[in-house]
Amino acid sequence: MVHRIWIVEDDFRVAKIHQDFVQAVNGFCVTENIRTGNELIEKLEQAEQLPKIILTDLYIPDVEGSKLIAHIRHNYPSIYVIVISAATEIELIKEVLHLGIFDYLIKPFEQPRLEQALNKYCQTTAIYEKSASITQGELDSLFYNGVAPKIMEDEIFVKGIDAHTLQIVKDIFEKERQQELTASQLSELIGSSRSTARRYLEYLVSEQFLEMVSIYGSVGRPERKYVYRGTYEQN
Repeated sequence: MVHRIWIVEDDFRVAKIHQDFVQAVNGFCVTENIRTGNELIEKLEQAEQLPKIILTDLYIPDVEGSKLIAHIRHNYPSIYVIVISAATEIELIKEVLHLGIFDYLIKPFEQPRLEQALNKYCQTTAIYEKSASITQGELDSLFYNGVAPKIMEDEIFVKGIDAHTLQIVKDIFEKERQQELTASQLSELIGSSRSTARRYLEYLVSEQFLEMVSIYGSVGRPERKYVYRGTYEQN
C-alpha cells in the first residue's frame, strides 16, 4: 500500500528536497507539488483520490498558513496535516496545534525527523484500523510517541498498592513462571503478610492479569489460588 502525500511549498527547490526525503521512506509517494493555497484548494475539490498526508509550510504567498490548515481540517478531516516551517513563534504554533495538525517540523531539518513523523502516522493508522476499541497502552503510544508515562517507584497509585511491589509480584508470575500461587505462598515470596499479598493478587485479578480459582477440599472453606491468566487461558 502506497500512502499519497501532497507538498505545499512555494520554493520548488525546497519542495524537491522534501519530496526526496519522503520518497526515501518505504510506502510513501509524493503525488502533488503545490505552490499556493488556492492551487491546493482547487486540487482538493477536483481530486479523485485525496492524499493521506499534506506537508505544508505556513508562509504561503496567497493565504495565511493557519487559515489554510483550518480549511483542510474542516473540509477534509481524514487528511493528516504535517507543518514544515521556519516559524517558531509560540502563539502561531499554539494556533496550528489547536487546529489539529499531526506534527510540526522546523526548517531546516534532517530526513530522519520526517521519517519519524511518517512512521508515527503508520503506527497511528494501524491502531485505528485494528479494532473498534483501544487499550490504555495503545493510547499512551499515540500521546507519548511510544513511551508511556512512567509511574515513580514509590508512588501509591491505588490505595494500598505500591508500584514497585506490584511489579515484583507480576515478575513472579511472568518471569519466574509461577503458574499458580495462594496468598500464603506469595506472602512468603515477597516477605509480607498474607492479607497484603491477597491485596496484590486481587488487584491483579481486577486488571485481568490473573484468574482466581477456588479449590474445594473434603472439609472446610475452599482454598483460593491465583493463576497467571496466560497459563489459565491455555488450559
